[in-house]
Amino acid sequence: MVTTVGALTPIIRRATPAEIDTVAAVLAEAFLHGDLAPWLILNVDTREKVYWPYFRLLAEVAQAAGWIDVTDDLAAVALWYPVGDRFDVEFPNYDTRLAQACGQHLHRFVALDQIMHEHHPTGTPHHYLAHLGVHPDRQRQGLGSALLKHHHGQLDAIGMPAYLEATSSRHGVFYRRHGYLPRPGYRLPKGPELYPMWRRPRSAWEAR
Repeated sequence: MVTTVGALTPIIRRATPAEIDTVAAVLAEAFLHGDLAPWLILNVDTREKVYWPYFRLLAEVAQAAGWIDVTDDLAAVALWYPVGDRFDVEFPNYDTRLAQACGQHLHRFVALDQIMHEHHPTGTPHHYLAHLGVHPDRQRQGLGSALLKHHHGQLDAIGMPAYLEATSSRHGVFYRRHGYLPRPGYRLPKGPELYPMWRRPRSAWEAR
């Protein structure tokens, strides 16, 4: 699906399987110096080596079990999952692939997966924004907002809420502008705090 509204609005579409490498590269660049990065891997050079195969794996999972929204120039990407009563995604050889990607730093990535899964809301179908990343050269140009507005329009049309974890209070402010409200936060083991957020669908009247 392609969306375009005016000449200045980015075209949003689904990523193709052939674009997974580029999606992974954008996410790796976008999150290389992110809020969780030092907790996952302290050394930046090592982190850079791990992040590409790590995000390559996550992009493959999203392509198989959810979908990947991208700007047409692939400068910004969003990984979404449909969730029923529980967030439970199975992907062939995920544990093996994760270990291969993360090496000696595997324990932190496993801990991140586990604690996020433990705190994921249950009982209400929703869409889960697992990652939203914009290439550093294209940040602060409205691309992340364009991706959100595109998907939120689809969610509002079917009355579906959305969930995400912001990695800082600053990012929480950004998501609040898009209709997300905070839920109780939690802290990673000996690490930073995560800020879960929930967005209820808007009616056509509210969206005006």
